[in-house]
Amino acid sequence: MTKKVVTAKVTSTLRSVCKSMLDNNIGCVVILNSTLQGVDPVGIITERDVVKLVSLIDGFNPEVPIRSFMATPLVTANPTMTLFNTMQIMRRKNIRRLPIIEKSKSPQKLVGIITEKDIAKAIEKSRKKSKANKRITRVRHVPETYKLPTQI
Repeated sequence: MTKKVVTAKVTSTLRSVCKSMLDNNIGCVVILNSTLQGVDPVGIITERDVVKLVSLIDGFNPEVPIRSFMATPLVTANPTMTLFNTMQIMRRKNIRRLPIIEKSKSPQKLVGIITEKDIAKAIEKSRKKSKANKRITRVRHVPETYKLPTQI
């Protein structure tokens, strides 16, 4: 999970959100709405969303507030979910980024985001760990007559 999530307000412009993506070298920004209780994550805008907008809208205006273009409702997961469960949600909803929200707090708290890149890293780490365990278990057989020294 990536804990540093770049966010923007619903009143931010598409231009400012795109600039944030460029400046932070990221593929999405989570959109927040201010309420009396605090801020709630309400949507997301991705690189793919921007490409669709630019290609489909005649007279495209990048100064329009992002609320008009963000994907909503926001599909989320909670911090206690397993990696497998988050992968299932992403596959079913055909999304590549999944914000992690702690819903027990009011307002909801955005604690991170799971991306396809995070999943690939976790799988790679797991495979490396698995291979290391296999190497450890392949230690040569120690003869029964071998005894550890009693004194060093």
